[in-house]
Amino acid sequence: MRFKIVSLGCPKNLVDSEYIAHRLEQGGHTLNDDADLVVINTCAFVEDATKESIDVILSEAGADGGKGRKIVVAGCLVERYKEELAKLLPEVDLFLPRSAYGCIEKLVSGEAVDQASGEPPCFPRKVFTRLPSAYIKIQEGCDNRCSYCTIPAIRGPLTSRGTAEIVEEFSWLLQDGYREFTIIGQDVTAYGRDTGSDIKKLLRALLSVPGDYFLRLLYLHPRGIDDELIALIAGEDRVIKYLDIPVQHSEDTMLRAMNRGYTRAHMEDLLGRIRSAIPGIVLRTTLMVGFPGETDQDFANLCDFVRMWEFDNLGAFVYSKEEGTPAFGLKGHVKKGLKRERFQRIMEIQKDISRRKLEQFMGKRMKVVVEQREGDRMVGRLLIQAPDVDGVAFIEGACKEGEIREGVVVKTLDYDVIVRI
Repeated sequence: MRFKIVSLGCPKNLVDSEYIAHRLEQGGHTLNDDADLVVINTCAFVEDATKESIDVILSEAGADGGKGRKIVVAGCLVERYKEELAKLLPEVDLFLPRSAYGCIEKLVSGEAVDQASGEPPCFPRKVFTRLPSAYIKIQEGCDNRCSYCTIPAIRGPLTSRGTAEIVEEFSWLLQDGYREFTIIGQDVTAYGRDTGSDIKKLLRALLSVPGDYFLRLLYLHPRGIDDELIALIAGEDRVIKYLDIPVQHSEDTMLRAMNRGYTRAHMEDLLGRIRSAIPGIVLRTTLMVGFPGETDQDFANLCDFVRMWEFDNLGAFVYSKEEGTPAFGLKGHVKKGLKRERFQRIMEIQKDISRRKLEQFMGKRMKVVVEQREGDRMVGRLLIQAPDVDGVAFIEGACKEGEIREGVVVKTLDYDVIVRI
């Protein structure tokens, strides 16, 4: 069959979609937008993501009158709502649990197979991202048990991939021309806690591979960052001086209710040590507004915290009341309109910070990732901007897709820059 894949949600889902595509091609199926088979890899982390997943399923099932296309639904929606889905979505031909990814090519052809159990592999895979950038997923699941989070129920406990397998995948990507690698997981600082390894050993193993490349770490729980990891990042030119540390909130009452496992004092000490040890480090964070019990004073203190620490990049999201999480039963839920106002206020503060931070790069030579042509110019990112979540670089001068070049920042905007090669 001709197949296409619609991948929703996070980069970890994208890597799963790439593995599914590889399996289907190994089974003789062909990737093609004019598809007989549509695989929708869903997200169900929060209510809005669940609604989007269902909307996409219904849209694909009804496209062009259906035309007899086979619809396969995979991912978090299946893991979270597996019992109800068959009745709710009769349009779907196959609901694919994650444990069955390794035999999808047989299941879509109607073969009876013994489905595997446990964590599915994610390599080999058909990489969907453009050169020079690729994701490397090093783990699945999470043991942190934040009170608002559905991940442990959907993805299970922490399961780390073997170091040798990750290094093999990394070497394969290098041979295919990829040079910028974003290492991802629910919490990459937890890597190896279940196997006797750790993120520092993995980084050293990757860095032992010769080559001209860059590594970036995404999603580091504040509790898992120690001085040894900070020193390793500071001392290695091939590790991008960029850390994504989701702090979620500044106030101890909120952090306790979220079950984050640290205090504001711990967090501020950590941020100070990072900035002292790694001059010029780019810090990204994520905040949650409107968590149950968040008072006007809590939010005001959070705004002051953001102004004081001036994160280079910041994403915020509104608390979503999710069944099955400990926070679902908490008292003091904040009204939807007030949550939205707080979200907008935080992002207004961050816009001013981002603009001032980027102005510091004016006239400086910086590495830029060339991604694609848009109209009459090339577009990409500074190497210190992560794909999909940070700003973009509009590029002037002769260059090609897939290159990592040096250029001079000639103009800065609120979140984006203009770079002359």
